[in-house]
Amino acid sequence: MLCVFLFSLCSIVLVSHCTTRFSSLSQPIIATNHQTMPTGLPAANTAIATDDEGWVWAQIKAEARRDAESEPALASYLYSTILSHSSLERSLSFHLGNKLCSSTLLSTLLYDLFLNAFSSDPSLRSAAVADLRAARERDPACVSYSHCLLNYKGFLACQV
Repeated sequence: MLCVFLFSLCSIVLVSHCTTRFSSLSQPIIATNHQTMPTGLPAANTAIATDDEGWVWAQIKAEARRDAESEPALASYLYSTILSHSSLERSLSFHLGNKLCSSTLLSTLLYDLFLNAFSSDPSLRSAAVADLRAARERDPACVSYSHCLLNYKGFLACQV
């Protein structure tokens, strides 16, 4: 039990440290003469990236609704994990908080920590969407974005 708590605490500290120290490593390298936004993306492509992120979240919610209708036993799980949330950041924060919680480290505290990380660094959302797209497009076993969000341990590990 103590090991789980220490691992979780170390993960949180490591994420905070690495996010601030190595945030430039997660930004794409783009050789262009266009004026760039602080995120490293060209100014013209920022709107496209936001639309793409919105599309992925809408797709995740549509897949979760479809799965809840076809599998009523999973409906409450899908509702609490995906459908009740207004954004990908909230859904992912909730899911990671529940995955990593213990009796001494509450899921609500982890939820707040993850949500705070997403709020303080908007590029984390873009990175999460890029990871979801990569898993969905490159892994033939991945049947949907919602499946990847909920079940792919490699994706979840990258998000922590």
